[in-house]
Amino acid sequence: MSPTLLRAASNVLLVSACVLLLSACGLSRPALVKQYYLLQLPALPDGAAPAHPVAIKVNGFEVSPPFAGSALVYRLDEERYDSDFYHEFFIAPRSMVTSRMAEWMAARGIFSSTLPPSSTLDAPYAMEGLVNAMYGDLRDSAEPSSVFAMQVYVTQATAPGHRIVLERAYSHAARIPDRSAESVAKGLSLAFQQCLADLETDLRALDLKP
Repeated sequence: MSPTLLRAASNVLLVSACVLLLSACGLSRPALVKQYYLLQLPALPDGAAPAHPVAIKVNGFEVSPPFAGSALVYRLDEERYDSDFYHEFFIAPRSMVTSRMAEWMAARGIFSSTLPPSSTLDAPYAMEGLVNAMYGDLRDSAEPSSVFAMQVYVTQATAPGHRIVLERAYSHAARIPDRSAESVAKGLSLAFQQCLADLETDLRALDLKP
């Protein structure tokens, strides 16, 4: 074999060895695994008679664009926010909040019955809303918290123009023990529960017509 061919063969072997070495290094690196979370609600039945002997339909809850994605969102300072690619909600926040709201309303028994958005039936009252904030507030490293805020509208569907009978904003910040994604997710569940407790008080105080 000529010197030129020998040098070419040596170069090929060297490149092949480098590729194999890099591949082996890549295979030995641990894979990055995503973690998934859900808003948790211990929605226990109230046990009392319904406050309103009428049905209500949960039409849906929109989520403000900064928090509409599946990734957990952190507030780092007054201007900066960040999203966590490796820690996400298991389902999109819009679907998650809407389904949790319908489950909670049905479990608490505030109305005689609660219809989910998928129902083809109509109800004399309807609920919808907007989640304005859902993030981990990490601005103060000594006192991190999770923030949940939403606007809720209850309308009388049978009235002309769908008369609004309740329109209110709810917001809570739940203290969390540390800045981890798991703590932020648990804190969001707690802040959501606190908002719902305030909402229940308002719903039971309504004077509704059948």
